[in-house]
Amino acid sequence: MAVNAHPQIGTDSALANPMESGLKVSDAWRGHRNSYFLASARSISVWTISASVLAHAVFFGCLWHAHVPTWRILVALGSLVAFLAVQVILVARIKNASEVESAFHVLNTASAFFTATLATMTGGMLSPAAPSLVLPAMLGLLFLGPLHVDYRRILFNVGMIFAVAAMPASVTGGQLDHGHYVVGLLAVLILDMHVLYMVVKRVTDASSQASDAMQLAREARIAEAEEQTRRLQSVASKVAHELKNPLASIKGLCQLVARSPHHERTAERLAVAEAEIDRMEHILAEYLTFARPLEDLRLQPVDIADIARDVVDVLDGRAATAGVALVLANGPAPLAADPRRMREALINLVGNAIEATPAGGTVTLTTRSVGSSVEIEVLDTGRGIPSEDLARIGTSFFTTRANGTGLGVVLATNAVTQHGGTLRYRSNVGTGTAATIELPRRPTGEVAP
Repeated sequence: MAVNAHPQIGTDSALANPMESGLKVSDAWRGHRNSYFLASARSISVWTISASVLAHAVFFGCLWHAHVPTWRILVALGSLVAFLAVQVILVARIKNASEVESAFHVLNTASAFFTATLATMTGGMLSPAAPSLVLPAMLGLLFLGPLHVDYRRILFNVGMIFAVAAMPASVTGGQLDHGHYVVGLLAVLILDMHVLYMVVKRVTDASSQASDAMQLAREARIAEAEEQTRRLQSVASKVAHELKNPLASIKGLCQLVARSPHHERTAERLAVAEAEIDRMEHILAEYLTFARPLEDLRLQPVDIADIARDVVDVLDGRAATAGVALVLANGPAPLAADPRRMREALINLVGNAIEATPAGGTVTLTTRSVGSSVEIEVLDTGRGIPSEDLARIGTSFFTTRANGTGLGVVLATNAVTQHGGTLRYRSNVGTGTAATIELPRRPTGEVAP
């Protein structure tokens, strides 16, 4: 017999490996299911507690009224108290859904020992508590399902039943008389059926809620992919338009150089052609990054200060050419992040700040830890952004630069958002702009393993 014996406790690669994708979906579903199950299991109704107390009172009252030796009753009662203590401790120590199944295994083992002890102390296989011996195995199958159940634990539960059956009468004691046995058996059966009902109901409800959550996530992912497709179509048109002018310029310059290779302006024309090629490379780089399929984050422990130092090294030459001082205010800022995605985001933001700052100005990149978050600030002393344009920053193809595409800020915003962070702007016309990123030390969104 037991009281509350229930546990209280994609993408291209998906197309390439559907079995692996199916396993990931199954694991995600189980994670949702465990979360909902844990929430429901922590709320025990007064009716459930009352029914459990009454059933156990009837059972132990039968033992006392049938003159079962006091020491046997105390051992049985002690095993019940120990089982309840294990249950309470497990519930208190579970921190998230990933711990639910391991806690269930511990609780299931404790339940098997409890039912075996109870039956052994009250008649063995002739005890009114004997039907409860099969309850732990049944609960394991109900909660974990046939695909994920640990059959070694099922064998352990079966082994406990055989162990009780093998106990001699000198250990199990005598059988209760017919009247006390019937009353005790009814109490046990009612309680066991109640436990089974509660577990089935909670597993069913949690499974239904998990399926709903997965469906919503799937629909959101599909909508996001459709939006990405529409944006890519627009980007393709935009890139074609952006490349048209520099290609025409390069073509004309090459024709002039071909006709007059020794002209005094040949070097100047080649320099212009080189600049136009650089511009095309920049546009194509932004497009390729933007066009990359939606990817899961590849998290690893990093220090944003190290990434910021690398970004400054990469952009220092561009800043020097523009006559802009690039300053790094580097404070330690450790967190879990995708270093490649964060590097791309910072290169875009700092590069935009350099281009928006006139010669003699300064761009400052600052990293710091603030409580459970990390802050990154890109501050420039450039021309600033009018208030009517500030709200449109981050919108595809909106830019305040004549030669810009507007994709850099979109890429940075997407990377920050996927990390569970925020990107905010503040600006004063004529004095400069500040872009501030705030990131949690551990993203809460979907991440790749």
